[in-house]
Amino acid sequence: MKIRNQTRRDFVWSSVRAGGALGVLGAFGPLACAPAGEGGADGPGPQRILILGGTRFIGPYQVKYALDRGHEVSIFTRGRTEPPFFHDYFERVEHLIGDRDNDLSALEGRQWDAVIDNSASIPRWVAMTTDLLRGNADRYLFVSSISAYADFAAVGIDEGYPAGQLSSPDVEDMSEYGPMKARCEAINTEVFGDGAINVRPGLIIGAGDNTDRWTYWPVRVARGGEVLAPNSPTDPVQYIDARDLSEWIVRLVETPGNAGTYNATGEMQRFGDMLEEIRAALGSDATFTWVPTDFLTEHDVRPWGHLPNWVPPEGETIGMNQVSVAAAVQAGLTFRPIGDTARETVEWWNSLPEERRAEPGAGLPAEKEAEVLAAWAAEG
Repeated sequence: MKIRNQTRRDFVWSSVRAGGALGVLGAFGPLACAPAGEGGADGPGPQRILILGGTRFIGPYQVKYALDRGHEVSIFTRGRTEPPFFHDYFERVEHLIGDRDNDLSALEGRQWDAVIDNSASIPRWVAMTTDLLRGNADRYLFVSSISAYADFAAVGIDEGYPAGQLSSPDVEDMSEYGPMKARCEAINTEVFGDGAINVRPGLIIGAGDNTDRWTYWPVRVARGGEVLAPNSPTDPVQYIDARDLSEWIVRLVETPGNAGTYNATGEMQRFGDMLEEIRAALGSDATFTWVPTDFLTEHDVRPWGHLPNWVPPEGETIGMNQVSVAAAVQAGLTFRPIGDTARETVEWWNSLPEERRAEPGAGLPAEKEAEVLAAWAAEG
């Protein structure tokens, strides 16, 4: 049975939105630069860096990398979240306690060379912190999302593509996550000008991801056997390793001259190549059965939610996994092999408590996968 185009389009978009926004909402190789102290006269010198957030997913990687490069690090959090790793590094940072919503007093009267804002999706929060830190920091980097774009109806979207617009100026509803991110960017640029940097990640992956989105794929491939794969091995896919993103962000704020907006998802890859590289890295006996989009839709297999990091490359979602990262690459963003990310993700996943692994936040349940594979096989 075929699904009418309009029905399938609505199904795809509702699935993507139900699966969570892209980027750091939760949204986690080779280094382009040597650590401070090893770079000689070319090193940036010690910087005072304030991280708003810092204990979840990309934050610990930023903390470790910044400290390894000789910088002084302060983090501003509510003091409620234990970082998943690098605990010894957190003994070396300054902990400032407060709340983005109503208590910034710990930031008052302080100065830093650079600010990394990991934790805001509400424009009011960015307005409050940029207003307070204006004149007390030289550079302000806001971690946004490619969800800031108005749509993904084009291939090769770059930073000049139209951004989403809020339904009203004061909206604070996560159903408008993308437009809110876009407004946060605009506030940063308005306040910090030549010191404003806006980074738009796609899906962030790797050890420490509390959303379990991309984690599904290496964990499922490691289990082996017949794996349901989406549509076609030639479908595009993009992602960014949390370490690659975090380390590049630190390098961006180390020195002046990097102002602007950057897409920061990975280089485009074919989905089949991604799965093959994961299989090779893990030494798995997995085989992949590619099931067409229409059949997946008929059996209520949701893009992005059940099959993370995949949406049909057509219509309104054709460009979601085909975003241009040329500007970021020119600014020093690098990418490690996906096999490295897969191995470390599985190792981290296997270290989690059994009860945590028993209820993953994303992916296709084993029973449903077997049911759909059997139905597809019966189609002949």
